[in-house]
Amino acid sequence: MLGGSIMDIQGLNKINFPKAIWSFFSSIRLTIYLVLIFVLIAFIGSFVIQGNPLFEGMNNEILFKWLFADGINNLGKLWWLYALIIITFILAVNTIICNINRFSSLIKYKQRLLKRKWIEFSSYLMHIGFLLVLIGHLISSSTGFISKGNVLYEAAPFKAPNMDYYVRLDNLKADYYEGGYLKSVESILTVIENEKEILNKKVGVNQPLSYKGVYFYQVDFGEVVSGANLLLGSGSEGKLYSLAFGEKIELSEKGYSLQIGRLLPDFDITANGEAYSKSERFNNPAVELLLYKDNNVISKTWAFYKDFKREPFKGTKIKAILIGFPTKKYAIMNIHKDKGAAIALVGSLLFISAFLSYFILRKRYKNDD
Repeated sequence: MLGGSIMDIQGLNKINFPKAIWSFFSSIRLTIYLVLIFVLIAFIGSFVIQGNPLFEGMNNEILFKWLFADGINNLGKLWWLYALIIITFILAVNTIICNINRFSSLIKYKQRLLKRKWIEFSSYLMHIGFLLVLIGHLISSSTGFISKGNVLYEAAPFKAPNMDYYVRLDNLKADYYEGGYLKSVESILTVIENEKEILNKKVGVNQPLSYKGVYFYQVDFGEVVSGANLLLGSGSEGKLYSLAFGEKIELSEKGYSLQIGRLLPDFDITANGEAYSKSERFNNPAVELLLYKDNNVISKTWAFYKDFKREPFKGTKIKAILIGFPTKKYAIMNIHKDKGAAIALVGSLLFISAFLSYFILRKRYKNDD
């Protein structure tokens, strides 16, 4: 019994562990097994993710940030995702070691290297491209940010999240088919940095604005009421004003000013006499008007759309008639800072071009033989 244990220990002492580990990671068989296991686990994960509210936040945050925030508390549901990350890391190590071994063997056989140099070179470029793709996705999954549902209003500069510049929506144009279906939509965005216009770009579907590694993707658009058009005056004279919400204007009558309060698209009154909107539709639109005298509210009233018989404010000759609603266009943007996108793209292009070159050159090499 003791003799057998001594022999086992001596056998272990004879094993060259660094060489064994190197041999393990340089195995092509390992590559095949890893790819097959990766596909199997990804297939299982595709069923786990369906209809699970846990994964809704995954698209709204950087992957590793999300994993360390929500993932740590849900290891039972996310084991497959952690397994895919580990397998990807092992594949990267496997690729590097295989290339080192391959290069070392080619140095020993210089004649073969000279004869097949372009084939060997394209093979290395394939592996380098693959590694660049992995590095790009690693950077994308661990740095940057994702910000969804950002509303950019026309002519109003919008501060880019976590950045030191602004983006302004200059124009938005939507084209429709005869049946009313959307044909195309495009926005004109301007980047403003240090109070200077740096970049002006047309943005459309799959045509984001890119500046300093931040991408602005347009996902929706529309128009919103931005205030009220009012005819204001006293007696038979009047002047047209376009007021934005929150804006206060000075009237021609000395000391008086006017401001818009609430907007109710479908005006009605409760049993307690409180004004409210029955719906979001503009069936009976009305705006609340606040009349100021020396910065003190002296009167409140509701102005209804095209109510030309409107009486003056109580105690004054000032009359306000609501004649329309100015609108402001807006675009909804998803904003994503992705530092690894360019690296992953270069890696993908390098891999594809090297892959095609490898097989074309290999075919020519066989024909020459």
